[in-house]
Amino acid sequence: MLNQVIAILNPQFGQKFIDCTLGGGGYSKAILERIGQDGQVLAIDIDGLAITNAKLNFKTEIKNKKLILAHENFKNLRIIAEKYFEEDIKFNGIVLDLGLSSAQLEDKHRGFSFNIPVAPLGMNFGEQIGETAENIINSRNAEDLAKIFKDYGEEKFAYKIALAIVNERQLNRIVTAGKLVEIIMNVAPKRFQSKIHPATKIFQALRIAVNQELENLQAVLPQAISLLKIGGKLIIISYHSLEDRIVKQYFKQESKDCLCPPIMPICRCGHKANLKILTHKILRPVEQEILKNPRSRSARLRAVYKII
Repeated sequence: MLNQVIAILNPQFGQKFIDCTLGGGGYSKAILERIGQDGQVLAIDIDGLAITNAKLNFKTEIKNKKLILAHENFKNLRIIAEKYFEEDIKFNGIVLDLGLSSAQLEDKHRGFSFNIPVAPLGMNFGEQIGETAENIINSRNAEDLAKIFKDYGEEKFAYKIALAIVNERQLNRIVTAGKLVEIIMNVAPKRFQSKIHPATKIFQALRIAVNQELENLQAVLPQAISLLKIGGKLIIISYHSLEDRIVKQYFKQESKDCLCPPIMPICRCGHKANLKILTHKILRPVEQEILKNPRSRSARLRAVYKII
């Protein structure tokens, strides 16, 4: 959704922006082209591959300090910004694209895609820290697995699939994407195998659990707002309802003057709106983009700007 993002941000000469999810560098590149020599972009990514590729593709911009790369987790956004800028620095715009990059999906060593059967079940965005998807499915009991699949994947057959995983691992440890897909396919009723791949929601749920995606999103939202100038814009592109719900609720909350229950006769919370919503309805990719990149079809864009 590059065109929509740039249209909303409307970068100008000398302005400063944060690209919280560098990925392939598309947003950073488009912003850099519009902000002139005095503008800057702080580009963050937890994935070392994204940082390495950016160092090759943006040599001039890095040398001129127009582009600052941070190999970090955006959940620590304020700390990252203060590390590379003055403490009182404010930005004209911040963008977070919460989708997987093509490089991540196609990496046979990551296990993000159920279309690469031999891939190990890692599913980490960055370097291996904490649990892998393999650890989770081979150690959690059926109830815990079902909760992950239901809460993070909204999977209708969560418990059946969890039980099948537990039964299979008693015979052999589950270590590849292909084996996990086989188990899911054997459980999911045939009539539900025509619309989306039966493994889609399970892989999504495991990826979210491994990378603590929802917790990180909740952590970054208030930090992003605090780093914006008055009139600065925050754009978030999500790809499933769980992320979008968090973004929608936060934007709605921060665009209200009072958060007291309706039964309260007068406001006692003292909350003041600090955001104005720019997208009262989510924006979707245009048809041409979906044709070019089918994975973008689930993208949902929401945007706000800071008013105080």
